[in-house]
Amino acid sequence: MPIVSISLGKETLEELEQVERELGFAGRSEAIRAGVASLIAENRQRKKLSGQVKAVLLAVHGESAEERVTDVKHSFEDVIATQIHSNLRKGKCLEIFVLDGNAERVKEFVARMQSNKKMECVKLIVP
Repeated sequence: MPIVSISLGKETLEELEQVERELGFAGRSEAIRAGVASLIAENRQRKKLSGQVKAVLLAVHGESAEERVTDVKHSFEDVIATQIHSNLRKGKCLEIFVLDGNAERVKEFVARMQSNKKMECVKLIVP
C-alpha cells in the first residue's frame, strides 16, 4: 500500500485523535482513510448530478472568511433559491443554501466553496 504523508496543525491533530478514540478507530491512519473515503463518496455523488437539481449546501467558516463567501455566493445567485446566515459561537458562521438550478452550476458552486481553505465544513445534501 502506498504511503502518503500529511502535515496537520496541533489543534487538528488533537481533534483527529479525539475522533479516533470516540469512534473506535484502530489508529490515525484508519481515521484518515475513513475521512478520505467519505470525501471520495461525496465527490462521486456530486459528479452524478445532472439536469435540474434541488439540494441543500451547509457550510461552516470563520468570520474572517465572510467576504470571500459573499463574493462566491454572488457569482451563483442563479442557483441559490434561499440563503440563511447564522453566527455561531467562537467566531464561526453557518451558511445554509437551498439550491435549485442547473446541476453543472450547482457542482461548480460546491467546488468553489470546498476549495476555499477558510471553509471548515462544506456538505452537499441531495434528497
